[in-house]
Amino acid sequence: MIRVEFLANELGPAAGADAAPGDALVDVSDACRAPVSFSCRSASCGTCLVEVLEGAALLAPPKADESEVLELFDAPPSQRLACAARLVAYGEGLVRLRWAGGDE
Repeated sequence: MIRVEFLANELGPAAGADAAPGDALVDVSDACRAPVSFSCRSASCGTCLVEVLEGAALLAPPKADESEVLELFDAPPSQRLACAARLVAYGEGLVRLRWAGGDE
């Protein structure tokens, strides 16, 4: 199992859940009511931009649609779209995230 933790922010308290390899971050976020804002849920708006603080190697590389949006936002390599990012199909460990849309 992979533990996914979301830090607290202006949207709500910290949240976390155990996830299976291959799960989408959007599904993990929904399951634990993580403090991450979503809008389109299809890698086109950037609302769900998160900063990966730990465990980046446990996320599959961005696909083309996610990469395009990340480029539009001039996002550093540590940021991903929670609606598009998926956990790798193997392994275990910890992924720690912070919503990048707030003031923190």
